[in-house]
Amino acid sequence: MSSSLAAGPNSLGTNDRPATPEFPPAEEAVLPALPRHHVAATTRLSTPKSLSKPTDTDTDIDTRDACTVSVLAAQQRVKLVKGKDGNWLPAPDARLVNNLSWVVGFMELANACDFAANVWNSIPVPLYAVVLMAIGGSVAGFLSIFAFRDAKRACYNCRYLRKQRTLLLQEKSQRQREAKFDSTMELDVVLDINTRELGTELLARWIMDLLMGCGAILISIGTFMAIGGADPKVFLASNLLSGYVGNTPIALFGLVNSSWAGFVFFKAQGHVTASRRLLGSCTAAALVKRRARRVQAFSVINGTATILGGAGSMVTATRWWGYLILLPVIISSILCNMWWRRVIGYTRSEGHPNMVSEELSKALELAAAAKVRSRHDAEALKWCSEMPTRLGDMLSFLSLHSLFHQYCLEALANTELRQALGGNDCDATALEISPYDIFALPCELHPMLMDAAKKVVDSVTQDHFTNRERYLSELLGTYCSIVWKQGRLDKQDLEKA
Repeated sequence: MSSSLAAGPNSLGTNDRPATPEFPPAEEAVLPALPRHHVAATTRLSTPKSLSKPTDTDTDIDTRDACTVSVLAAQQRVKLVKGKDGNWLPAPDARLVNNLSWVVGFMELANACDFAANVWNSIPVPLYAVVLMAIGGSVAGFLSIFAFRDAKRACYNCRYLRKQRTLLLQEKSQRQREAKFDSTMELDVVLDINTRELGTELLARWIMDLLMGCGAILISIGTFMAIGGADPKVFLASNLLSGYVGNTPIALFGLVNSSWAGFVFFKAQGHVTASRRLLGSCTAAALVKRRARRVQAFSVINGTATILGGAGSMVTATRWWGYLILLPVIISSILCNMWWRRVIGYTRSEGHPNMVSEELSKALELAAAAKVRSRHDAEALKWCSEMPTRLGDMLSFLSLHSLFHQYCLEALANTELRQALGGNDCDATALEISPYDIFALPCELHPMLMDAAKKVVDSVTQDHFTNRERYLSELLGTYCSIVWKQGRLDKQDLEKA
């Protein structure tokens, strides 16, 4: 624990791979509280005049704690819903969740389930072709169910991102009207990331699920109708549904997705270029580059596969060799699905370090170091040797490390804290909690609140740090890109430049 993260340039290997970062000492691991001028980035709440004397107690609390909690209260509100068993759970639209269904990776297979109907497009239909048609139609219809289920998950993510975007735009507009702030950099960065996340969830997932799901249903119906192809009208309808009509939604998705993949590719390249120019050769810049290259590789493979899949599906309506085009598309679709879930996608809520390169770099390197340590020895993971001793500082610490969601669940697991937060109300089906709500609880509950916080910090898993590293890589890359394009450098960046 004596080694600290390198803040300056580090020598990298020939492949420009990030060196395994080391843990910073405790004073570096505990990121500072947001300054006063960083007002709500996601939720606009009225800042209380004073938090030094909560209504339930006469105990004085210092100004620093009050400032810290009031700022974070405006930044985060965790939305929870009551489950069927009476326990509180995160609301489906309370954060961005990496919950892409693995079954969706097989949707290109549904595209090829009309193989028997198109190849043996003759009367009378051979018996073995009837069996293959029944199997293909059943598989296509079955897969469409999972496509629509995944569309519902994507809809929750889109709802969260749209709500966040609305609040960000409102905050930015108000800042510009009031002219009280020198910069809207923080909002610009989060808005830029929100745009990419929303586009991915909306275009590359929600629309994909709907178009591929509808296409699978049409293909399923057309394939089953091909069994009774002796009737001329049924024969014609079957050819249309299992041919051009059924495959048109899939071709449309190929066009939309390939266009979006191209946008994401060039966006990631901008992160690489800007981070190299602004940060130089350091661990954080290498982490941003590694993330960007993975995103670019995914975009190339996924975009190419979907456009080929759309073209191949239209060919299969009249040519059997079109299915040869679909074979590599099916394989790449399955691999891209796994790649997204395990390498690219991330789960995130609110909370981020100060929007300056040094703080973002430290947070990114800390997350990467903690992920590496937890991978080798999860039991020995000590990503923070010393934790804050005051509740206000602890809430700031949890929020900046995106642990406030877990903290709320841990607090509600305690009977006394659940009662104090209103979680025992039988009529309540939803609950919203902010750091200010926690801080305003009676002082006699503060020891239990601190114990819950320490339990959350001690139980952090590798998945959290993996998600954190991916998001912070996007955050730092976007920050560098915007700074470089607009020529806006903070004081620390000017000293480095």
